[in-house]
Amino acid sequence: MAHARKTPESKRSPGFRRDAMRRFYLNGACWGLGNGIISSSLIVYLAGAHGAKGFAISLILAAPRLVGVLRLATPMLIASVGNRRSFCVRSFLASSGVLLLLPILSAPQPNMSLSVSLAILVSMWTIYHLLEFLGIVALWSWIGDVVPRSLRGRFIGRRAGLLNGFQVFGMLLGAGGTWWWKARCKFLDQNDMMWLGYAVCAIVGAVIMGLAALQLAKAPDIARPLRQGDETSQHTLKAAFAPFFDRNFRRFLVYGGWFSLANGITQTAAFFYQMRVLDISYAQRLTLDGTSQGIQSLVMPTAGRLTDRWGSVPVLVVSQVLVAMGLLFFIIASPAHKWWIAGAYLLWVAYAGINTAMPKLMLNLSSRSNYASYAAAWFAWIELVYALSTLAGGLLYDWGSKNFASKTWAGLHIDYFFAIFLLGFILRLTAAAWAARIRESTRR
Repeated sequence: MAHARKTPESKRSPGFRRDAMRRFYLNGACWGLGNGIISSSLIVYLAGAHGAKGFAISLILAAPRLVGVLRLATPMLIASVGNRRSFCVRSFLASSGVLLLLPILSAPQPNMSLSVSLAILVSMWTIYHLLEFLGIVALWSWIGDVVPRSLRGRFIGRRAGLLNGFQVFGMLLGAGGTWWWKARCKFLDQNDMMWLGYAVCAIVGAVIMGLAALQLAKAPDIARPLRQGDETSQHTLKAAFAPFFDRNFRRFLVYGGWFSLANGITQTAAFFYQMRVLDISYAQRLTLDGTSQGIQSLVMPTAGRLTDRWGSVPVLVVSQVLVAMGLLFFIIASPAHKWWIAGAYLLWVAYAGINTAMPKLMLNLSSRSNYASYAAAWFAWIELVYALSTLAGGLLYDWGSKNFASKTWAGLHIDYFFAIFLLGFILRLTAAAWAARIRESTRR
């Protein structure tokens, strides 16, 4: 018969929880700042400066998420280390180290071909994400044990607001630095050195994300008691796949898969449409992202309170409809009227509701004794679908650019971009219907 390990009362006290939550907030702020300086967009522009094409861009976006299925092993890896906090911190520090080396090792060399440089970039970008993914699963398991169910919405909203706010500040720093470097390169007629500005941003961002991991090293953890009937094999293969056989959680997984499909299928087209058709620079793209996310930072604490008061599902459904409508502005925008694109970023403020409701649902629909397995299953599933749909979107973009015959109908220019964005709008809108089927639970 299994006996419970008693958790000291001091580690269940409000003071203990407040200390842990404060460290989680600080981690979010530092991580947001570093991630704002170095993002997928920066790596895409760095690869573009090296001459990357459509499918290569898709690989940068998708490859990290393809290996993300390996995070299903996170509970077993945590058990092998024997300490969740130690595992979490080590994973994040290792990911920052790989990110620090990425721009250095992938830098163009006289004796290195473009394909080799891009292969190094994609490989290290993938390894960085895998290590970070493992740390994120451990972190959410930690949060699930420490943050009371009644406060989760508010906590997630505040932490996400801090993360987004500092991410915006990081974006502004990155945008300003790359804009200054681009202007300098043009002035000196050294356009082949544009990549160096992106590389420096990557190095600075990696250092700051390492500091974010150190905040967690000081945060108190809580050892969940083992009770009879718990899946102590929380560290076994069976427990890793248990969430996929949980009927209530499976509804959530269906929505997550559809949400990821709808987002991934348009990613490559959206990047190239802004970069090559609308001629939006990296600095301008960061400004749009930053403005949208800055407003999200202000909205997220309120969204968190609403999920605590009304439930996560209503917030998720309304937010999903608004996000879907954003792609209509990609259809309206053209080189002559490119700033219609700002309408999309305004509606995408609704991601504040999605990014608050989804993690709360992930925890609330999880088995209390198995937070790590449920978090691993959720992130592995949505990232895998996102990766495959992003690759499919890259292939669809490459095919459409060669084979789609442009037409004009009712004053609209219908080309392959129009077709891809219309498809994305329909998929995102129907994701709201899948979200409405989720049955939020207060069980377990």
